[in-house]
Amino acid sequence: MALPTRLTAISGLGFRSRAYAVHVYQKIATLTIGAVFVSPMGQKLRRRVARFSAPAPRPDVRTALVAHLFYLDLLPELLACRAMLPNGATLHLTVPTDRVEEAQRLVQDVSAVVMHPCDNRGRDIAPFVALLNTGAFDGYDAVLKLHTKRSPHLLDGEIRRKLLFMRLAGERNATWRTLAAFAQPDTGIVGWKACYREAPPYWMSNEPRVRAIAARMNAPEDAVRLGFFEGSMFWFRPAALARLRQLRLTAEDFEPEERQLDGTLHHALERAFTIAARSDGFTVRGLDGRVLT
Repeated sequence: MALPTRLTAISGLGFRSRAYAVHVYQKIATLTIGAVFVSPMGQKLRRRVARFSAPAPRPDVRTALVAHLFYLDLLPELLACRAMLPNGATLHLTVPTDRVEEAQRLVQDVSAVVMHPCDNRGRDIAPFVALLNTGAFDGYDAVLKLHTKRSPHLLDGEIRRKLLFMRLAGERNATWRTLAAFAQPDTGIVGWKACYREAPPYWMSNEPRVRAIAARMNAPEDAVRLGFFEGSMFWFRPAALARLRQLRLTAEDFEPEERQLDGTLHHALERAFTIAARSDGFTVRGLDGRVLT
């Protein structure tokens, strides 16, 4: 089973290590402070506080949102994120083929939505790579990648998704300040630092496969290191993922869905996005614009 593999990896952080302490702290913080932060009361308070912040300048970047809509009832959360982007941002939705008809009814009155039917394979990663391969993102400077992640195997799964949505696109001023990083041509990927994993045990069982993918991308040695946004939600510049696109992966390359928690191609690619970006000289940054190692 995959669950013991994950527990073994977490214990491998070392009970006295800084990485393990951070992991435990984040779990506790998510289940307590995080739960309050994403609650209706917390959201109301944040909106009130936001009124007193100086307005951020409108970013001069072409933006879009791409999201994998597996759980249709979470569409309102995605639309709320899209509302925080500059006007006119297109919403690209990848949807399992057996749910497309219902999804189309849900968005029939929503403008600038492009529906992309896909197989239920490779979670959010396979449909995303398929769109990347078609050049669907080529007209944008910055694209926000989200998905309706529930992680039912985790106590904090729902809270983590809501926190990620809110941190990446939960308030207009904060979102526009994040987008300002893309005014710098070397910015490749921007995400929430609290989800950035670089401690070696976070390779889990994926290191050999990630290194094989890096070799296929002709990634330079100094770019092949662990450092990824757990949950695979982040802002990215399409050009920063050119090497991943060159692999021409298809849905058939991904394992059939069996509720795997580790060891699949989509888990390996989650750790390869930053390698692709760094291979072409792009930086990986936190939401504050600082470069992450």
